[in-house]
Amino acid sequence: MAYNYSRISSELWDLVVKNLPHVDQRNCLSVSKLFRDHARPLLFSRVTIRIGMWKAEEDEGFFDDDVELMTRRNVMYTEMLQYIAGDAKFAKIVKGLSVLAHDQGYCDPEEDTDEDVSMIPHIIKALEVLPHLRSFRWYGTSPLLTSSVLDALARTCGPTLAELSISVFDWGEDASQYLAQFKNLQTLSLAGEPRQFPLYHRDENVEPQLTALAKSAPDTLRCLSVWRDAVWASPPSVFSGLHELSLQDPNSFKSFGSVLEQCSQLRTLNILASNSECGPQLTTALKAAPHALPHLASFKLICSGSASVVDPDPIIAFLQGKIGMRRVDLALNKPFANMDAYTRFLDIFIALPRLEVVGLELQGKDFTRGHMTLLDKCLPLRVSALLLTWGFRVVDDAVTTEDWTAMLKTRVSLGYVHVLDRAGNLDLRPPLLKDHSPATELLGYGSRLSGIERNATTGEWTFAPLWEDTTTSFRTVEDFGCGDWEWLLRNHDGQGLQSLEPFFYFKDDKEEEYWDQ
Repeated sequence: MAYNYSRISSELWDLVVKNLPHVDQRNCLSVSKLFRDHARPLLFSRVTIRIGMWKAEEDEGFFDDDVELMTRRNVMYTEMLQYIAGDAKFAKIVKGLSVLAHDQGYCDPEEDTDEDVSMIPHIIKALEVLPHLRSFRWYGTSPLLTSSVLDALARTCGPTLAELSISVFDWGEDASQYLAQFKNLQTLSLAGEPRQFPLYHRDENVEPQLTALAKSAPDTLRCLSVWRDAVWASPPSVFSGLHELSLQDPNSFKSFGSVLEQCSQLRTLNILASNSECGPQLTTALKAAPHALPHLASFKLICSGSASVVDPDPIIAFLQGKIGMRRVDLALNKPFANMDAYTRFLDIFIALPRLEVVGLELQGKDFTRGHMTLLDKCLPLRVSALLLTWGFRVVDDAVTTEDWTAMLKTRVSLGYVHVLDRAGNLDLRPPLLKDHSPATELLGYGSRLSGIERNATTGEWTFAPLWEDTTTSFRTVEDFGCGDWEWLLRNHDGQGLQSLEPFFYFKDDKEEEYWDQ
């Protein structure tokens, strides 16, 4: 007997389709109008346009297959933009638009070229019919973001846009005039990490552009991320309303103390530092204001390059008393001289009663049973995500991979584990696949991430397909399925995927077999 599916409420169908796997949601587009109407908002609420091809290595070059792929992509994304511009009903579905601009200079958006060559005109036409757009991100410098794109965005989405992630503009253009037109902007990123902008950190024109933008930042902001010293140009009225602040590799932290005073409502503070002067300046500011940021719930400090924190006591004092702290990620770029230094560092984590998301860098000469016992004692049982940056050169024979899996398995909420193995002696991937916490869904090792799943036939645990390099580099909360997990890996690849050690340059059959063993 045929069933009249129209009797099922629209709300119930929404729940059914929403909980389908992504592949099945795409299949719904071809089933019927009913299924298509429910699937389209889920599949196309966030649209990504790729111009050219991003690669992990700047000088990797392009092969014939790459050129063919870029040609097909150009046609596909041009047609997608044209479809958005020509279908008002579909345009209302799109809430987020991201552009990955890595054409490597093969087209000039300001030249009077054939429309099939330049994607810029199609992007502008699409923006002009996206009244419900809430997020716009432009990654890359080829082609550069032009004022014509931002003008179209401001005219159409000025009242609705909540998130804007931009960086370098066409040289000589002043983009700051447009920020005032976004009346409800809550998130502004002017970060420009080298992993996304290969030429970004080399041009002397960049920082003045970002400084002008930072000066024009609106008071409606709740999240701000800025590259280098341009952040210090932001108005005090902006700092006072922020809930999240990301300092992306400033050359100096001399103004950090005043920012601590102004950010009275801050919940999340993320810091990436690589200059040798940053560590002392940062700890001096924290030492002078140990009770600053009373509402802080997330703290990330990643030191790389020549930056390091020799004395962690100001950080320990700063974190003490932050009873609402849920997430802490510390990579101080300093080997532990002895067990006392190791103990002082781990005491940070045991003293925070609500800590759930943990990132920690452990490096030194010898890792012993005593080190393992202390780590087990200090790592919260409630931890839901763990990122371990590993640098101990020698692991005692008394410490086995079974000890690691036994410790992690007792953390029953642990959903995501990632090891950055600088020493090359802590690959926990095989043992964790076989014996892991019941909550574990995602494992990472170096630059590779993969979900885990049960084989429907054998019932054994296997790895899901590896994430593509592009997905890993431009990862979003949607990719992880969890905001905490995206936050935890953030900034650890500030110098490119090569920062995620070990870095897997090629993804071939041999590596797939390695992950499937």
